[in-house]
Amino acid sequence: MILAIIIFILIFSFLVLGHELGHFLAARKVGAKVEEFGLFLPPRIWGKKIGETIYSINWIPFGGFVKILGENRDGEGPRSLSSKTPLQKAFVLLSGVGVNFLIAIILFYILLGVNGFTTYQSQIFDYQFPIGEQTVYPAISYIAENSPAQLAGLEAHDLILSVNNEQVKTAEEFVKLMSVNQGNEIVLSTINAQTKEEKNLDIALRVSDKGALGAGITEISELKYYGISRIFVGPLHTVNMTHLTFSALGHLISSSLEQGSIDPLADNLTGPVGILAFTKLTLEGGVWQLFYLIAAISLALAILNILPIPAVDGGRVVFVIYEAIFKKKFPQKIEYWINVGGFYVLLLLFFLITIKDIIQFKDILIK
Repeated sequence: MILAIIIFILIFSFLVLGHELGHFLAARKVGAKVEEFGLFLPPRIWGKKIGETIYSINWIPFGGFVKILGENRDGEGPRSLSSKTPLQKAFVLLSGVGVNFLIAIILFYILLGVNGFTTYQSQIFDYQFPIGEQTVYPAISYIAENSPAQLAGLEAHDLILSVNNEQVKTAEEFVKLMSVNQGNEIVLSTINAQTKEEKNLDIALRVSDKGALGAGITEISELKYYGISRIFVGPLHTVNMTHLTFSALGHLISSSLEQGSIDPLADNLTGPVGILAFTKLTLEGGVWQLFYLIAAISLALAILNILPIPAVDGGRVVFVIYEAIFKKKFPQKIEYWINVGGFYVLLLLFFLITIKDIIQFKDILIK
C-alpha cells in the first residue's frame, strides 16, 4: 500500500507539474511575469529566486503550482497577464491543458505501438469508437472459488470467442447459453486480453442458482488501428478516448435523469482516493498497465480543465471569450465571486467524492 501511495503521488505530481509548466512557458512566451513556480503545495520549505521568478519546494506533497502576475486581475502593468490580449490570455490559460493532452498522446502512441496497435476497453454501455476497428467480446471479469470456471482454467480478462464452436457476440447471449446448458459439458474458446494466450477448454457446467459457470461476465471492446492511422495513433486514440469520456458522461447524466437519482453519475465519478485504488490494482498488472493509467489520468486532467467550469482553466477562458466578443473585460468583482464560488463548489464535490471513494474502495485500500 505504501508503494501505491508513493507512486500515486509521483504520477499526480508529474502530471500537475507538466500542466503548470505549460502555463509557465506560455506566460514567459507572451511576456507575462511569472512570480513563482513551485513543486508541491505551500507552505514553502525552500525557495530560490532566479531572475524574476522564485522556484520553490513546498511541504504538501501533491502536484505543484505557478503564480503569474495578474492571473486573478490583481496586478497591473505591461508584465501583467490581465494587460495581455484575449488571444494571449487564452494561450496561457489553455497551455496546461495542451501539455496534458500531449503527455496522453505520447504515452498512447508508445503503448499502442508495443501492443500491435491494439487495445482493450471495458464496454460499460453501448458505445462505438469513431476511429479504428472495434469488436465487442463477452469477457470474464472474475472467477468464483471452486467453480467450474476455476477448475477449467478460465482467468480474468479472458475474452469469449465461441461456445461449442459458435461465435457469441454479447454478454447477455453468453449468460443465456450458460443457463440453457446447465449440467452439460461445453467447449469454450478464449483469448486473454493481457497475455494473448488462446485456450480451448472443456467445461462441465454445474446446476446452480449461483451460475452454471461460476464467473462474472462483462463486455470488452477490442480496438485496432490499421494502415496510415498507425502513424497518427497517438492523437487518434486520444480523440477516441476523449469522445468516450464525453459519451460516458452524457450516458451517466441521462441515466441519472431517467432514474430520478444521482446514483449512476455519483457511483462512476472518482477522485484521488479512487485513483489511488486504481494505482494499487494497476501495479499488479505490470508496467504497461501503469503507463496506460498515467495516460488516462493526464487525459482526464485535460478534459476537466477544458470544461467551462468556474475556477478551472476552461471557466476562465469563458471570461476571455466575453472580452474578445464585447471588447471589454467582464466585471472584476462578479468574475471574482464566480471563481470563488466555483472553487468552493469543487472543494465540496471533492470532499463528497473522497468520502464515496473511501467507502467504495475500502476493501482494495486495506488489502
